[in-house]
Amino acid sequence: MSPKHNDDKKAFLLLLCISCLTKIADLLVSPKTTLPYILTAGGAPSWLISLLVPIKESGSLLPQWLLKSHLSGHFENRTALWRIGTMLQGFGVLTMVLIMFFCSGKLLAYSVLLLLALVSFGRAICSLTMKDMEAETIEKGKRGHLIGLASSLSGGLTLISAIVFILSEQSLTHKISYGLLLTGGFAYLFSMIFSIPLKVEYQVADSLKSAEHFWTLLKHERNLRHLIISRILLMQSALIVPFIVASTANENAEGNQLAYFLGLSALASLISSYVWGILSDKGAVLTLRIATLFSVIASFAVSWGIEHFSLYMIYTLFFILTLGHAGIRTGRKTYLLDITERNNRSGYVAAANTCVGIGLLAFGAIYAGLFNLIGNQLMWLLSALLCIGLAHSYMLEKEK
Repeated sequence: MSPKHNDDKKAFLLLLCISCLTKIADLLVSPKTTLPYILTAGGAPSWLISLLVPIKESGSLLPQWLLKSHLSGHFENRTALWRIGTMLQGFGVLTMVLIMFFCSGKLLAYSVLLLLALVSFGRAICSLTMKDMEAETIEKGKRGHLIGLASSLSGGLTLISAIVFILSEQSLTHKISYGLLLTGGFAYLFSMIFSIPLKVEYQVADSLKSAEHFWTLLKHERNLRHLIISRILLMQSALIVPFIVASTANENAEGNQLAYFLGLSALASLISSYVWGILSDKGAVLTLRIATLFSVIASFAVSWGIEHFSLYMIYTLFFILTLGHAGIRTGRKTYLLDITERNNRSGYVAAANTCVGIGLLAFGAIYAGLFNLIGNQLMWLLSALLCIGLAHSYMLEKEK
C-alpha cells in the first residue's frame, strides 16, 4: 500500500471524525428543531421563531465574500482558520445556554439572535475553509461518500440518544434540553482535536480581492447564477420546519416531543445521507431533483393538514421533509465541489453563499411579518416556492 494511499485514508478518517462531531452539534443546536421547541415552550414571540433559520443560515452565508476577500488572505493555512470558526460556534452555543438560564422576555430573544449570529459567523468561516480542505484532500468521486457517511454516523449517534429518552418515557425538561445544547457546544470544540494533523495551504489570488470581481463572476458565470437561484428556492425545505415544530410545542404538549423530532431528524440522516452521498457521486443534479420531490410532497401535505392531522402524522411528514432536505444538502454540496476547480472554487463558494444569504435574510424578514398575519397558512407559500425550485433544477448544467 503506497504512502499516498495511507495519507489519503488518514485524511479521509480525520475529516470524517470532524464532520461527524460538527454534524452532531448541528443536530443538537438546530434552529429547525431544538431552538424553536425550547423557545416556544418558554413563551418566546412568534417572530423570533420565524427568524431562527434565516439568521442561522444567512448569517453563515452573507460574510463569505468578505471573508474570502480579506480574512482568508491572512490565513493561507485553511485548517487554522477553520479552528477559529469552530471556536466561535462552540463558545457561542455555550454562552447561549447561560443566557437561557438567566434571561427572559425581550432580553432573551435579542440575546439569542445576537449569539445565533455569532455562531453563524463561525459557521461561515468553517463553511468556506472546509470545502477547500475536503477538495484538496479528498479526490472527486469520494466527496459525496464522505459527506453522506458523516451525516449517517452522526445521525445514528443522535438517534440512540433520542431513543433512550423516548423508551425511558423521560420528559425532556428545560434542564435536559439545555444539556443537549451544551453537548452540541462541546462537540464543536472537541472536533478541533482531529484537525491538528491536517494542514491545507491555499494561496489567494489578488483578482478575488475586489468587489468588481464579485460582480464579474455573477455576470459571466451563468451556471453560478442558476445555482444561487436554485439554492434560495430549495432552502424553503429548511425554512418550513420550525413552523411545524413550533405548532406542536405548547404548554399542554408532551414533554418528550423534542426527543421525537430529534430522533426523526437523526433517523433521516442515518438512512438517507449515505445513500444520498453515493447517489450524488453518480449525479448530483439528479439527487437534488429526487430529494426536492420528497420535500415538495411532504410540505404540501403538512400545509394542508397542520391544523387537523394527528401528532403522529405530523411526525411522519416531518420525517419525509427532513429526508428530502438531507438529500438537497448532500446533492448541493457535491455539485458545488464537482463543478469547480482549485482556481475558482473559493470564489464560487463565497459569491454563491453571499447571494444566498441576502436572499434568505429577505425571505426571513418577509415570513416574520406574514406569519403574524396569516399564521400557518404561510406554509403554502413555502411549498409553492419549493415546487418552483424543483422545476428550476432543470436549468442547472450537468456536473460530469
